[in-house]
Amino acid sequence: MLKIAIIVCAMSLAATGSLHAAETIEVEKLSKADLVKALEAASDDTVIEVHGQSKTKAQWRSEFQATQTRALEKQKEAVAAAQANFNAARKALQDQQGAAIAKQNAETEKEYDELTSR
Repeated sequence: MLKIAIIVCAMSLAATGSLHAAETIEVEKLSKADLVKALEAASDDTVIEVHGQSKTKAQWRSEFQATQTRALEKQKEAVAAAQANFNAARKALQDQQGAAIAKQNAETEKEYDELTSR
């Protein structure tokens, strides 16, 4: 019976402990240095208020990471597209130069044949 009472007491303390309001960091009221210190010291359940929008540190972090992941994917796509365009332009230039060299070689060979046939 005593064990049950202790368990119930511990559970009620744990339940009421989580009901206390988490610390709130109001970004607009802090200097940059103080904000950095406060964010580094804050736990994941600390509420951060920015421009009237309140979320926990964990929610802000996950939102930021999702945004950065999307931006990184877009950047990788842009790099791949630029690389493809560069490779196509390089191939076109090489083909153009190859054709110009072949034309010049043909003219030179024709001129050589004319000179040697005399």
